[in-house]
Amino acid sequence: MIRPVALLLGLLAAPALAQPCLQAPWRDSPCPNLMYQAVNGEEGARMLCVCQPDFAHLQKVPETAAGQTLRVKELERIAASYNLSDSELRQALRLAD
Repeated sequence: MIRPVALLLGLLAAPALAQPCLQAPWRDSPCPNLMYQAVNGEEGARMLCVCQPDFAHLQKVPETAAGQTLRVKELERIAASYNLSDSELRQALRLAD
């Protein structure tokens, strides 16, 4: 059983231990909707900071093959730049597909 004090310390330290926030490269102002998201990966669970509005355009899957390809390439680029697996990125961005 986890002691309440240890749990509280863990929760308070979590934002400080989180990786850099996932955000658009062009963002130069504070994120208006910053969220901390727990993701499960091969190395276990970890917490990620995500600026949700920067990735809202990825929520909808394009209807055209070209649009779908561009979306996949963008997801690959984001995952590579933050050293995330595809599964971790999809969890962090809350992608349904």
